[in-house]
Amino acid sequence: MNSFLISLSPVKNTVITEDNYNIEIHKFFNRMFPEINLNDFRVSSFFGYFFENNFLLSEEKNYKIMITIKKTEYFSSIIQKLFRKALNKEIFFIGKNEFKIKGIISNDKIWTGYYNLEEIIENNQEELRSNFRVKIVTPIIDTNEGKFIFGFDKIFHKIIEEFSEYCDEDFSWIINQKERIFIVKKEKYYTKDVKIRGLNKTSYLGEIEIEIVEKQYKNLIYAILMLAKFNGIGDFSNYGFGQVIIKN
Repeated sequence: MNSFLISLSPVKNTVITEDNYNIEIHKFFNRMFPEINLNDFRVSSFFGYFFENNFLLSEEKNYKIMITIKKTEYFSSIIQKLFRKALNKEIFFIGKNEFKIKGIISNDKIWTGYYNLEEIIENNQEELRSNFRVKIVTPIIDTNEGKFIFGFDKIFHKIIEEFSEYCDEDFSWIINQKERIFIVKKEKYYTKDVKIRGLNKTSYLGEIEIEIVEKQYKNLIYAILMLAKFNGIGDFSNYGFGQVIIKN
């Protein structure tokens, strides 16, 4: 998996009035990248505007979005295509609004990078701290429950489900042994209103601090959490929901 930022500029002052404009962004890039599957990449909304349903984008300014390509084999060709569009100053539509690509950023320490499971597992354990902070940036949603996933236990269940699917191996045993492997030192949450499918819902953001007790699991737990950063957690993650940041 590879994540990078694209800097976009509207051709003219633009007022966004649509709910979940990140869905329109995903539709646009799905048209731009017909060679990859709908679920093989994810996007964010414009940085700073995830919870906004009515906002102004100024012609003089650039606005960042994050894109994650889940299948590494597509990364090079997609970057080349984006660079060509930027160099040619192509104008394109996201929804009804016109934009140009102003830059591609791959060296942001928080939002860009790549995920390599084997590399993380084989990494020197001394290079990783035993303490991790999981910051929930956008809400984690489970449409089967019809509500937002709240509390670390439920969040960790979702992370393990998706890590098991990614590895094609059952890692549910970690859930039963997590109290022995690590401890949750602190949980902090706050609420934020968000509109989904035209309905206003209360969402939860926050930060969780954990400490690895069994040091032999340090690389594995870090790999699990880092997958969540790149892959997102829960439903609608391809549209920017379920975004977390991992700090150690």
